[in-house]
Amino acid sequence: MSHSVKTNALMTVPPRLKRATRPPRGTSPLIEELERVAATGKADLGAFWRGVEETGTPIVGELDDDGHRTATFLWRGGDELADVVLVANKIADADSYDENRMDRVPGTDVWHLTYRMRSDWRASYTVAPVPADGSRPPENALSAMTRLRRERALAVAEPDDRSSVARWFDALTHARPDPRSRERLDEHHSVVSLPEAPAELRHRVRGDARAGEVTEHRVASRHLDNTRTVWVHRPAVAPAEREPWPVVVLLDGRTWHDLPLAPLLDGLIAEGALPPMLTVMVDSLDPGTRMRELACHDPFVSFLDTELPAWLRNLHPITDDPERTLVAGQSLGGLTSLYAALRAPERFGRVLSQSGSYWWPNVAGTGGESEHMVHLSTEADTLPGRVHLSAGLHEWALIGANRRVHEALCERGTELGRPNGFATLTEYNGGHDRACWRVDLPDGLVALTDDWPRPTGRA
Repeated sequence: MSHSVKTNALMTVPPRLKRATRPPRGTSPLIEELERVAATGKADLGAFWRGVEETGTPIVGELDDDGHRTATFLWRGGDELADVVLVANKIADADSYDENRMDRVPGTDVWHLTYRMRSDWRASYTVAPVPADGSRPPENALSAMTRLRRERALAVAEPDDRSSVARWFDALTHARPDPRSRERLDEHHSVVSLPEAPAELRHRVRGDARAGEVTEHRVASRHLDNTRTVWVHRPAVAPAEREPWPVVVLLDGRTWHDLPLAPLLDGLIAEGALPPMLTVMVDSLDPGTRMRELACHDPFVSFLDTELPAWLRNLHPITDDPERTLVAGQSLGGLTSLYAALRAPERFGRVLSQSGSYWWPNVAGTGGESEHMVHLSTEADTLPGRVHLSAGLHEWALIGANRRVHEALCERGTELGRPNGFATLTEYNGGHDRACWRVDLPDGLVALTDDWPRPTGRA
């Protein structure tokens, strides 16, 4: 049975679904007191900002009876600013520009916005101070991916919504990290993690683990007619003598290589939470190529199934056992991870899918069909041995589709005799966000590989 779908550009644009409800804005005792003192003209703004510098941002409130906390975000600026917009992942979007504008305490340089959030919330965020003089940053202020998102969002927006979409992306040209944030995701994004957010394994691994080796290679593909960078992590701890290496294939590999992921893998392998395994991080080249290849694209699956392992086998003795071969990805990469396992079950028997784009394809590009993976999972002749799905509660455009894929896998798994729990779905309090994925990825790897061989000794 053929399940190929002829693709076009609009099929990979997420559906433009408007969020039904938004997190409520709250109040902060810190801001209320500042407003009171500022009204008298006696506010000591220098002391205020010194206190913020010592505490870091956002300012987090006490846990209330409903399990929520306030998070107060701050920005320093004066009349040179027309607006300050808080851009928190999946909280702010083109439909909520006004809801995410900071307020300014009159007579001060303090801009503020307070959310009331469930106390396990985590999100990356930026702040966009919009100049009052209308000046614009350089043309390259938006990343290539964001420029593509803007183009495609405008293409599928209703005519009445296009001005708000354009205003949103114009604001994003001014976005930058919060200089007072306690956490950073990378050089462009800050992170807010409320106290009850899941702990990150990367903060708990051994610091004295022997470092493995990461090698960089260029791998050509006949199926795709292109060449890409692939990074291979080989840990210091090897499998038992003469045992082949288990393999983890990680899509969007540049993201994880640059994190960097290798020290976390070394620590988890050293303490026995993960087995010795080769982690193969596959680059996605550029946004346009990524959107084509990671959208149920059979030539890309053929590359993963045949060309990539054949190339890797020239470097290391690797397993042929699909139950010792895992494919992982996020967003379109999550979609492709499950698709690859269904199309090439003799290669991939373990799947880690984070925020999988299971809404795919967009009905704007197909004229009706959507959620292709639900249908494939329902009709599959065989299923992976284990599947770990995760999605954020704030991913309103895809969490429903992730639930439906999980239900389809479980129902089909029962029909095919799979054990209960072979497919799991974790729902976390966050969005479509690397800040959340970097927490869930090691947890998913640990869960999916707990039956892979470990050496008796430790590094």
